[in-house]
Amino acid sequence: MGRHTTNRATARITNALTAKWAQYSAAPALRQRALAVSLGATLLVAPQGCRSKPVDRQELLTAHYLGLTDLERGRLPEAEVQFKMVVALAPRDPLGYANLSLTYLRGGRYAEAETQVRRARRLDPASPDIGLIAARLYALTGRTDKARETLAELRRDAKVVYALAELDAQAADSAAVRGYEARLREVLGLAPANLAVRLKLVEVLVRRGEADSAVRLLEEVRRLRPEPPQDARPHLEATIQHLRAGRLAPARVSLDRFLHAMEVTAPYQASLSEVKWTEGPLVGRPVLAFNPQTLITSGALIPLGRTAEVRFTDVTDEAGLSDPGTVPTALALGDYDGDGEDNLLVSVSSRETRQSVTRLYTVHGGFVMGVAAGASLPLPAGAAYATFADFDNDGWLDLFAIGRDGHGYLLRNAGNGTFDDVTATARVADAGGARTALFVDLDHDGDLDLLLVGGATNRLYRNNLDGTFTDIPGAAGLQGAGATQGSDAAFGDFDGDGRIDVFVASADGADALYHNVGLGRFQDITAASGLAASRGSGAVAVGDYDNDGALDILVVHADGPDRGEATLWHNAGNGSFTRDRRSVDAFRRLRRVGGLAPAFVDYDNDGWLDLLVAGRGGPSLLRNNRTGRYEDRSALLPATLQSGGAAAAITVSDVDADGDQDVFVADSGGVHLLRNDGGNAKLALQVQLVALRTGSGKNNNFGIGSTIEVRAGEIYQTRVVTGRVTPFGLGPHLKADVLRVQWTNGVPETVYFPGTDQDVLELEQLKGSCAFLYTWDGKQFRFVTDVMWRSALGMPLGIMGGSSKAAYAPAGASQEYLRIPGDALQARQGRYVLQFTEELWETAYLDEIRLLAVDHPDSVDVFVDERFVPPGPVRLRLFRAVQRRPPRSAVDDRGEDVLPALRERDDAYVSNLTPSRYQGLVEPHDLTLDLGEDAGRAGTVLFLRGWIYPTDASINVALSQQTREQTQLPSLEVRDREGRWTTALPSLGFPSGKDKTIAIDLAGIFPTNDHHVRIRTNMQIYWDHAFVAQDAPASPVRITPLKAGSADLHFRGFSRTYRRGGRYGPHWFAYDDVSKDAPWRPIEGAVTRFGGVLPLLESADDMYAIMAPGDEVTVEFDTAGAGALPPGWRRTFLLYTDGWIKDADLNTAFGNTVEPLPFHTIRQYPYAPGDSYPADSAHRRYVREYNTRLIRRR
Repeated sequence: MGRHTTNRATARITNALTAKWAQYSAAPALRQRALAVSLGATLLVAPQGCRSKPVDRQELLTAHYLGLTDLERGRLPEAEVQFKMVVALAPRDPLGYANLSLTYLRGGRYAEAETQVRRARRLDPASPDIGLIAARLYALTGRTDKARETLAELRRDAKVVYALAELDAQAADSAAVRGYEARLREVLGLAPANLAVRLKLVEVLVRRGEADSAVRLLEEVRRLRPEPPQDARPHLEATIQHLRAGRLAPARVSLDRFLHAMEVTAPYQASLSEVKWTEGPLVGRPVLAFNPQTLITSGALIPLGRTAEVRFTDVTDEAGLSDPGTVPTALALGDYDGDGEDNLLVSVSSRETRQSVTRLYTVHGGFVMGVAAGASLPLPAGAAYATFADFDNDGWLDLFAIGRDGHGYLLRNAGNGTFDDVTATARVADAGGARTALFVDLDHDGDLDLLLVGGATNRLYRNNLDGTFTDIPGAAGLQGAGATQGSDAAFGDFDGDGRIDVFVASADGADALYHNVGLGRFQDITAASGLAASRGSGAVAVGDYDNDGALDILVVHADGPDRGEATLWHNAGNGSFTRDRRSVDAFRRLRRVGGLAPAFVDYDNDGWLDLLVAGRGGPSLLRNNRTGRYEDRSALLPATLQSGGAAAAITVSDVDADGDQDVFVADSGGVHLLRNDGGNAKLALQVQLVALRTGSGKNNNFGIGSTIEVRAGEIYQTRVVTGRVTPFGLGPHLKADVLRVQWTNGVPETVYFPGTDQDVLELEQLKGSCAFLYTWDGKQFRFVTDVMWRSALGMPLGIMGGSSKAAYAPAGASQEYLRIPGDALQARQGRYVLQFTEELWETAYLDEIRLLAVDHPDSVDVFVDERFVPPGPVRLRLFRAVQRRPPRSAVDDRGEDVLPALRERDDAYVSNLTPSRYQGLVEPHDLTLDLGEDAGRAGTVLFLRGWIYPTDASINVALSQQTREQTQLPSLEVRDREGRWTTALPSLGFPSGKDKTIAIDLAGIFPTNDHHVRIRTNMQIYWDHAFVAQDAPASPVRITPLKAGSADLHFRGFSRTYRRGGRYGPHWFAYDDVSKDAPWRPIEGAVTRFGGVLPLLESADDMYAIMAPGDEVTVEFDTAGAGALPPGWRRTFLLYTDGWIKDADLNTAFGNTVEPLPFHTIRQYPYAPGDSYPADSAHRRYVREYNTRLIRRR
């Protein structure tokens, strides 16, 4: 019915405008004179002799809109009529000529297309979109050089560079082939998440035989969401394995099959449309604003006269959305098919039959293309509430609905346009009478939890990310004490500590603010926050309305005059709120009409959040006057909606992709699409966060709950991410200066000079590991390794069994010996100089340092076992290795020969690992070594050197909640007499960080003369060197403790990070390339003051140097005590450290503060009952005199 109504409405308006166009065509004066366009007014004025002929502004917009409709649907004659009318009405608008040119281009009328595009370019020569039309035209008519020349004149955005790449692809010479590859790389730099460009570059590299570069890109494809379709995955893995082995011919075959399967998918096509030549109509995005009121300069948009007045036009019929005879009960927007455009879910109830039906509409370019084929939704009672969310982190938006029967329904997106009902498996059917549902990562473990509000109590379902949810007793503290029935909820980091807090509005009682205290637990802080007076609220919205960087709160009251006024609560930045009364005049309207659904939206792209509120008296629009004060602008909304009854729901999106925010409103008359006309006179930045699919597991797919900050000139904006795209108006500016993301795992990411549409791909970033050790090697300070790796202070092992009790790692100090090669530590002016730095997001408590000089014959190598063991006292065991020999053979679980990677310590790693969902875990893998006939005799030892990419606190929490992926510690197997593998060492251990050596005693482990061993694990361990040696304990050595002469604590900064040995090597650090800018959020508390700290490092006495991120301790040891080396001897060093590392991960106990302080007799961390830091006079004096440098959040 809706489709037929749309066609009739379109025909009716088209006929009327065609007749109007005929009138204009007969007016010579109108054809010959330019129309003067008054952009800030309601009317356009066309000079005609001495008179001015007023032109209805709405008529112009309708012609433009219908032209887009016709062009989008291939009705070229009709589109020509509409765009000719646009050109006549607004001859100084380049957009009309551009779209008319596109119409002719599609119809093969190249000469007419060229005439129109030249006119458009004269009006706007800098526009990339118009330039692309011209270049496309030249390419189609055989003028390739002219096309290149045109593209070279344009700003080098992704589409322009890709167009140049396609011109290169059409040429046959070798220079063009190299140019094609170079331009694809450039496009990928501009659009790092673009799947199509990445795969096209892979195809080029494989064709040229560059296997390793192709593997790198395919490994990145493997990490992007969504996952390739089932039939494509085997071809992807086969291609990677063939390329790794250098088998190019079969790699080309499997790659062709993979590309064939991918090219027909919606994500591939959506990514291609982001960069390919302009094919569809130009709707005014980003700088081709319809009737632009500005001239474009290199620095900013310079306003010409008054600011344009924005209006919202009801285009429901034209868009194909009309559905008479029904009443909407639920409304939701989401790009469930992965084509880059939001689609619409509407649940309606028939007025006649009272039956409910839920439809998914396919939306393209602002037009409803019809009900989605195949997307039948198993919602027998319809929906009272619905929301899209990617609950399983597979890259496809799933759907959760609260049925009109009161039950919850979770529908999983199968990735092919259909949905599967997984409610029973997920265990979320009991909605408890909820009115609304929020999907947000409340425990910061990388997946979206489900909070239901509006029943007798709030209900929290924790996402286990294995297809199930756990109903958390007491909603993890989100119920509050004696809580009344909630009506709505919103989330955001209100106090700036990095954790997501929750505000619950209650129509029947007091509202509540819940502070996230970590590990998914919440505390009611309503009274302390100043919000105790907030009560009786029907709905809530969150946004930084005054651009001070703190999230504020708006609450509205549903029932109009009897329930009080809407209230704007201003956040002081620390989670304390005061009532802002400056907008009482504008808010009187909300008192009259009530509020059911408020939303912060920057409808005019000026960089300040306005307010749109659906209420019982229709929708209301309040404009922010750029001071945080609101003015009533409801007159900009269609008058028919002001008297059309209660507006129960609104949702906001740039539906027609023209750079401003459009609105869907649901009221008793149906669902209305309100097109924003004029909001794109200023530019907007559309930000989409893209989390990694594999090898991370730290953030949910779209970064829901993250905080984004954008600065454009003097405008500073903060938003909390609540959906796929987060828009920012740029005011008078062409571009933003900087974009900063605070991901939900607490890690920041900064993009300078982001594009108008900016995908922010999650970076693989090491945020916690341990303190670093650099040594003077005679020429420079060299990074050697990380220290105190055995400490896991406050590290959670997860919430166990859904209870409120958390299990934590042992809290003891890391006590370890580490080997420093002799060539890495040389004397400097009579001193051995060591630099200990803290450069990651953690606090270091360095209590004791000892340096031992170990002198030994040249024929002997000395080692210590550097495998990870739990905290506790250690004794020095020195291995004296002689008769070193490599394995006879080494193969991985795919049968590939990896012996070349293990023969030497050369930063070439055994690396054929397939990432799983989480950082630190990969698919199970084997390493099979033939150790030779001497292995197994008394004194034989297997030495394995490598590094581990660790999990972190939040990943540990996530792993503890599900059963699909669990850590398998390395084990060592040998063959029994029947040739079967049997476990000899069930827990082999693993390297304690970067470039560490583990020593495995082989004596007596082989039951036969077969000396093969198989090492199995799913941990992300990369081995670099393997050899068997004989331990010679009788070999002479001389061990000399060296005396520390000085130790100085100071600020240094953060070293440049790179991967030593390529992408499979550990993160390494360039000491001489340092930045003073902190990449991390501050860790609050009192740390050790700068200056001398030698007394704190001489013994393990719980009086230590506390190091914050960016700090460095320089320790110098006297070389005189080591003495001279005997002839034929050399020197190796051993470093002993005692101390703690506390990661600042959001799930680490007290990770964001320095205190509570650790100590050696501690039983657990957080403290067990009765535990406390020593309070004797010496320790009190230490705290008072040394720990005086206070760090606070800015």
